[in-house]
Amino acid sequence: MTPPLLQPVAPLPLGDRGFVILIAFIALVSLCAAGFVVASLLLRGRNNAIARSWAAFEARCDPVMLDVLAGVAPPDALRAVLTPRDDRQFVEYLLRYGRRIRGQERALLGGIAAPHLYAVSGDLRSRSVERRARATQAIGELGPGVYRAELVEALSDPAPLVSMVAAVALSREYRADDVLHVIRSTSRLTLLTTRLLVSMLQRLGPEAAWAFREVLADGTQPPKLRTVAAKVLAGFNDQAASDIAAREVQATTDTDLRVALLQVLERIGSAEHVAVARRLATDPDAAVRGAAIRMIGSVGGESDLPLLQAALEDPVGWVAIHAAEGLRRSGRSDLLEAVVEARNRRSSMVVSEVLFRDGAT
Repeated sequence: MTPPLLQPVAPLPLGDRGFVILIAFIALVSLCAAGFVVASLLLRGRNNAIARSWAAFEARCDPVMLDVLAGVAPPDALRAVLTPRDDRQFVEYLLRYGRRIRGQERALLGGIAAPHLYAVSGDLRSRSVERRARATQAIGELGPGVYRAELVEALSDPAPLVSMVAAVALSREYRADDVLHVIRSTSRLTLLTTRLLVSMLQRLGPEAAWAFREVLADGTQPPKLRTVAAKVLAGFNDQAASDIAAREVQATTDTDLRVALLQVLERIGSAEHVAVARRLATDPDAAVRGAAIRMIGSVGGESDLPLLQAALEDPVGWVAIHAAEGLRRSGRSDLLEAVVEARNRRSSMVVSEVLFRDGAT
């Protein structure tokens, strides 16, 4: 005979089993909700503790820092309120403080930070991308002179974020021995727009123009990098770049690069470079065609007027606008007015817009 405890239990009716499953599900959801509440309370408590710690640290450092920046106290006075365990937090404090000041006071932070940067420089070898990026930012803003070799090495970091932070830091100051490393590293920063890269690299100053010319003339470099170099050189008004632009615009097939090179010729080119633009004025690519017409309208002469007049009939409206603006700059608004009078011509509307915008009618 089977003992009572080992006898099989009769299965629950279908309705009772559904009720048990519902109760179990509610209990599971309740446990998860309770877990989320506990986790949020712990996270909030941790954040509050960090905020209190920072408030206490700033209350300890701010009065002395103000005296140091005002010249009332020497930089060594800060050591009296710091302990060796505070070095990492003090570097973070200087980074935050640096956002509030400019000029000579901002430069003084580098000297104050120098004895403490060792606390974060070790993070340059961290497995965490975020820690490497933060350490690169710290030494880039507070100790670029002392740690310049480390910043150049960070340009080759496998993480584009770290490479970008290093490039931003190094672009603040021109150094002939590493400027090419800085320029070439930006080809990896695919998330940044061309405009942002140009703005960043222009901070190197016209003395770096030789390096940008070298990149522009090197056909093995990525087209985006060469496009950035062309735009930077145009911003520098670097006359030596015009011959390179005239040669390379005929050798490359990348649209953005060709347009950038034509913009260089428009800005700093001479009459001898117009022949290159004439050959591109009928290019199948509308962007290249428009840049060529614009260059001819800016640099060309009387012999180019028929070409500009023909471009008024271009099927792409903004190419025709560049042609109309070129004729206006050449002092031949009479040719534009004749187009407007011949209302049956498709270009009359485009020309009317140019004339109206410039107050010629």
